Amino acid sequence: MNPMVDFDSAEHPYDERFAKYRELFAQGSDVERTDDPFHARIRGWRMDRSLLFVREYGGVRHLRKERVARDGFDHFVLHHVVSGELVGGSPERPVRVLPGETLLLDTCCPMLAGSRNVALVTVSLAREAMRAAAGNLEGLHGRKISARDGALLTALLRTLAEQAPILSPGAQPAATRALVDLLSVATNPFGMGARSDYYRLEYARREAVLRVIDARLADRDFGIDDLVREVGISRASLYRLFEDQGGVANFIKLRRLRHLRDRLDNRAFDAQPLSVLAPQSGFAGESHASRLFKKAFGISPGAYRTASIRSTMEQDVEIMVRRWANSMSEITHRS
Repeated sequence: MNPMVDFDSAEHPYDERFAKYRELFAQGSDVERTDDPFHARIRGWRMDRSLLFVREYGGVRHLRKERVARDGFDHFVLHHVVSGELVGGSPERPVRVLPGETLLLDTCCPMLAGSRNVALVTVSLAREAMRAAAGNLEGLHGRKISARDGALLTALLRTLAEQAPILSPGAQPAATRALVDLLSVATNPFGMGARSDYYRLEYARREAVLRVIDARLADRDFGIDDLVREVGISRASLYRLFEDQGGVANFIKLRRLRHLRDRLDNRAFDAQPLSVLAPQSGFAGESHASRLFKKAFGISPGAYRTASIRSTMEQDVEIMVRRWANSMSEITHRS
């Protein structure tokens, strides 16, 4: 799987390194230099309603304060420390996070994260997934999961970081489900209550529907009646699950667009023109796919593919920012 973000400060001129790094994070945080030497290496992959990053950095501090009220972010961030030390959490009450520990942050709240030198596995996770894992979201912002309570979660996060480059799109939903399950154990080491069970049931229902949708994307005639029959869910429950995404039909359209985008990002499909890829994603044809793709992502499929190919040969921060922004919007708006 091609990385969404692949940045190494050492590959830029010395006097441009920090500016490029700050530009990369401009969508989500204000970045400040500290007195320590600056360096940064980041690789990130788009998963199923989550983003996974392997990061090494030092000499910087990330802040979210005033922008919380205006940028619309509405998801959780998990920072798992592999080596070094992270200082983060609420700006008024930051905590030290050591190797083996994991820090939870809510993007709807002011936060900071910085280090002299740290290696992290970071996950941006949709709020619905965090609710399915923890049940009650109160008190999670700035919470530190100990190495003991998060031992199983740690094993999965580090394995995902190793396997991300070769993880197939079809395996991503299962990886996200495993992440939710083990995050549940880490945040509720003494067991979960009825409220948590309810949210997990809703999440499981949504996952079942999603698996059927993804399996039938190429079928243009696939619709709501097929979902009701194949999943065994009532229409009322189905509509409730996807109300936040503008309805079931709109959600299916979005999944088709992302399927097409993934093909355009995959170098194995470069020889296939859009006229071939569009029907494989369930679109009527090339013009139909092009119109909806540009409306959703702000760029034509052809231009997107050209930029994607170029990004595999050079570090283009502008392209990485576009990919990151689109992906962040998807998990933030629960779509």
